[in-house]
Amino acid sequence: MKKTFPVNINGKVFYIDEDAYQLLLNYLDQLRSAFSGVEGDEIVADIESRISELFDERIAAGAHAIVYADVNNVIEIMGKPSDISDEALHAETSETAERSEAQEAASKSDASNEKQRETTIQKKLFRNLNDKMLGGVLGGLATYLDWNVNIMRVLYFLLTVITQVWPLTIIYLIAWMIMPPANTPRRILEMQGVPVTVDTIGQNVLSSTPPPYNGSVIKDDSNFLSSIFSMIGKFIMGFLGLTGVCGALISTGFFLFFIIALIAYTCFGSLTLISEFDYNAVAPAIACAAYMCVALSFLIPSIALAWTSASVLFNAKGATKTTIVFALAFEIIVVVATIVLMLFWNEVRYHPHFSL
Repeated sequence: MKKTFPVNINGKVFYIDEDAYQLLLNYLDQLRSAFSGVEGDEIVADIESRISELFDERIAAGAHAIVYADVNNVIEIMGKPSDISDEALHAETSETAERSEAQEAASKSDASNEKQRETTIQKKLFRNLNDKMLGGVLGGLATYLDWNVNIMRVLYFLLTVITQVWPLTIIYLIAWMIMPPANTPRRILEMQGVPVTVDTIGQNVLSSTPPPYNGSVIKDDSNFLSSIFSMIGKFIMGFLGLTGVCGALISTGFFLFFIIALIAYTCFGSLTLISEFDYNAVAPAIACAAYMCVALSFLIPSIALAWTSASVLFNAKGATKTTIVFALAFEIIVVVATIVLMLFWNEVRYHPHFSL
């Protein structure tokens, strides 16, 4: 049993276990080291406020106490100090401060109130998780290109229909895998082309949406088109998820049928389930192995489709990079094995006297 004790975070009391408390304490200490001064204290206070809200949601969901995994999840959401404050941030902050002093001096010499010139930086392409219908690919492209996201969605829908759905669907899924998500304050600012400074980081942490800037694409939940696309997106993901579940069940049944048939033939010499493959002594075994590989080659993408849909619709955790790489490698092996076995079986079918 782990020891739990109450802690006060932003005026709310939470019960937290010892390991989770130590991790949270280290995280907050790192943030205080990264953000110093009065502005830094305000940023850390904003972060603590958001942490309190996330813990409150966890308790409301039925948790009795905050555990190590909960703190880890919060750190992923809020971003590590290295994500939201590093040497580049401090350098940018210093440069901004020097530029402000110079402009202030210039403004005094003129008795004018000209606004400080904003620094423009090159945007980076990320998936926009704050304006997404599915994976945030189109939202990210719209932000990168300064397009209206709804216009981009309409164009994508029309092109998808014109190209008979599959080509652009495959391209979207590939982009989903390749494009990194804007899941930290630094990435959100870089996606929008906003300078990464203490001020902008503070605004980003305080707000659940990206800080405004000239020419930005700001999500408007009251927008009719956004609501329509949201409903369409959820319907499509629900349909794809159901298709994935059905495909996984059918593939599993197919695989089990042929593995039972293979056991019946190799152990008991029974051809009841696969009598049509009785060309010679090796044909039934080769046929069963080939069709088992066919089933596996459909099972893996079906599970991936169902998992992806669930992660989008229910905000469940998506597959890790290790899982994706392993699944792709296994799928390639299974497809190659299927081709080899099918060629081998074809040789056996047309040469009845073939033997190993």
